[in-house]
Amino acid sequence: MNDHKERAAFTISKSLKAELEDVVPASRRSEFVEQAIADALLRDARQRALEALDTLPSHDTRGKDSVEVLRRIRQERDAGLVARSETRAP
Repeated sequence: MNDHKERAAFTISKSLKAELEDVVPASRRSEFVEQAIADALLRDARQRALEALDTLPSHDTRGKDSVEVLRRIRQERDAGLVARSETRAP
């Protein structure tokens, strides 16, 4: 990562700190921790994306062209948006 570096303070367990110090040389600890945080954030983002996909309404796509399926999904979404905006209008 080429971003400007900033100091950060974290509290971790004594045993985890000892293991980090045993395994990772002092000269590489900041890089190691930074990469571990980046990896964890990426895993979390992927998990949230998968959960979001799981909550999308299902659509029957058997034997249908993907362009047509997307067009139908967009039309249904647009109709829902219009209906919601009409119920909010005074």
